[in-house]
Amino acid sequence: MFTFMFKNIMLKQTLALVLLLSLSISGCSTTQNLTTTDSDNKSPQGQDNSEHNFLSDILKKLQGEDKDDDLEGNLAIDADPVIKSTQEVLESKTQNVPPTTSMPIENEKESESSPIVFNNVWQRIPAMYQLATFDNNRIDQQEKWFLKHKKHINTISQRAKPYLYFITEEVNKRNMPGEIALLPIIESSFNPYAYSRMKASGLWQFVPATGKHFGLKQNWWYDGRRDIYLSTLAALTYLEQLNKYYEGDWLLSLAAYNAGSGTINRAIKKNLKQGKAIDYWSLPLPKETKKYVPKLLAIARIIKNHQQHEISLAEIKNQPTLTLVNTQSQIQLSVAAKLLGISLDKIRAYNPAFKQWATDPNGPHHLMVPIEQSLQFTTKLASLDPQKRVQWQRHKIRSGESLSVIARHYRVSIKALKSANNLTSYRIRAGKYLMIPSGDGHINQSYVSHVQQKKKYTHSKQSKRIYTVRKGDSFWKIARKFNISHKTLAALNHLSSGDTLSIGQKLIINHTNNSHLVQSISKNSVQTIHYEVISGDSLYSISKQFNVSVTELKRWNHSSLKKYLKPGQVLKVLINNKPS
Repeated sequence: MFTFMFKNIMLKQTLALVLLLSLSISGCSTTQNLTTTDSDNKSPQGQDNSEHNFLSDILKKLQGEDKDDDLEGNLAIDADPVIKSTQEVLESKTQNVPPTTSMPIENEKESESSPIVFNNVWQRIPAMYQLATFDNNRIDQQEKWFLKHKKHINTISQRAKPYLYFITEEVNKRNMPGEIALLPIIESSFNPYAYSRMKASGLWQFVPATGKHFGLKQNWWYDGRRDIYLSTLAALTYLEQLNKYYEGDWLLSLAAYNAGSGTINRAIKKNLKQGKAIDYWSLPLPKETKKYVPKLLAIARIIKNHQQHEISLAEIKNQPTLTLVNTQSQIQLSVAAKLLGISLDKIRAYNPAFKQWATDPNGPHHLMVPIEQSLQFTTKLASLDPQKRVQWQRHKIRSGESLSVIARHYRVSIKALKSANNLTSYRIRAGKYLMIPSGDGHINQSYVSHVQQKKKYTHSKQSKRIYTVRKGDSFWKIARKFNISHKTLAALNHLSSGDTLSIGQKLIINHTNNSHLVQSISKNSVQTIHYEVISGDSLYSISKQFNVSVTELKRWNHSSLKKYLKPGQVLKVLINNKPS
């Protein structure tokens, strides 16, 4: 979702538009009809495109916004009245979990607007549809694409299982069109880790700035854009405000969610100036936005008739499966998983916003947990020793050690060490102690689990092999067994080839598709590795990891290196494959 600066309209043009508008509304026979005859833009059945009661209101809003345009080049998001009104609504509501043990996020009573009981959410959503039926080529094209990719729809329905009931319930509570519950299919394919080239993230694809305006905190520990609970409330509130702004026109509201109200308003101005219709189908919009609404309407039509199309949807019962629990303070995710009696992967799947091994020490202090285990969880949590919520190891700094060396030894990031010990610089002193986060003795297992869980969502076709370390194993022995470099093996697992392996430790051997490290071995035994920078990396730490110099890293990547490394940036590393 992006917002843009409104262009100024000269006063004479504005007065001319008002005159044109008044003539159109009065039904003057000499006024040009505002509807379009384009066969690609047919009206909804039984609806006249020229009957827009909100035309004068829209024009007044655009006039007012022109006067308030930010000519100094500030972010348009600060001048967007829809962003601001959404922010005000969200701030007026208490979004944080109250200080109680548990708060279900669903309505226990059946909604008066939906007296019919549905066994499956996929049956319930079509019964909530409110958008008109359209006969439009743009919808037909999108429907054909989806029907050619039925397996994709099935995959999406599997991903939606933990989240769809809650989203549907929230949509229903607000009396919004049921089609909106399917919007994450278009935005993210129900992938909570989806990350666009414009840095939008989460099910609802908020860009960083918009997320912050909507109270979605983003830091090293936590990304609120991936918080299923808070991001859903923010997205639906924003859509409600857009719909209010566009006087109940849901198609314009959805288009503005995709492109920003600035883009939509500029298109409206252009069409008004030319005497054309200002309904969604008639506006000159960006290519992506022209496809956006048809995609939603197409998938809504397919979901309604999925049996007719022989599409298999994952069964999602029309009843709550998750509940939101206030943890009161920071807790390690592996500890929470043990209290619940579920796997760490599951607790992460329910709470994709938490990026590290524990919740953010400064909040939010809530977790989505299975409703069946919630009472057990809250009872055990209340009696849990506060010192055991997050487990630590104490490390005495030795002479010659640096933060990067210690971080590599314990397989945690440098940022984690600095955060855990309130360090503002990289300076440490021999003889002093550092607190090392250590879930179950090995914090890296929790973090690696998170990385693997993220990749599981992001690259469904990814192929990898997991090897369990046995007695007598070493990096060199394992690498030789699988015909790869021992340095590559270490790098794949974010380790150093000099690290000690422990029996039972899990190692990633290879990624054959969309891997974290893309390998290409040359004839002269020099291997080129494309290393993806992760949070906490520096040129120094990467050079130590691959046993190369910082100068070499700079030389190999001189064209792409900037002042700072960024997570996701790819660096070229050349290493010698000859065994040492």
